Amino acid sequence: MKFRNLCAATAIVATSLLASPAVYAATSVHSPVRAMFAKTKNVKLTFLNDTGSPMELKAGEEIIKLEAGKPTTVSVPNGTRVVSNTATSTHQVGSLITEINTALNGATIHIK
Repeated sequence: MKFRNLCAATAIVATSLLASPAVYAATSVHSPVRAMFAKTKNVKLTFLNDTGSPMELKAGEEIIKLEAGKPTTVSVPNGTRVVSNTATSTHQVGSLITEINTALNGATIHIK
């Protein structure tokens, strides 16, 4: 009789230990909480106008004015497209200069 009780207790404990991860996996809800509250990361970089004439860049809706030969440091959200807003000998209006990503943080971009 004691042997049967011991076997039954062992079977119940083993079943409950094996079932608990499966029940947890079936009932857990994974919600991207971080995605809801995450702030967009800004990337700080420097543009250097090597064209010889002043020009403007457009980063999203922001206009960045670059004087010839002078560096301009900006902070732009990650994923922003930077396009030329002034026609030069090498760039047309609307031509892509760069798309901002975190690898450009602290970089200097020379525009020729």
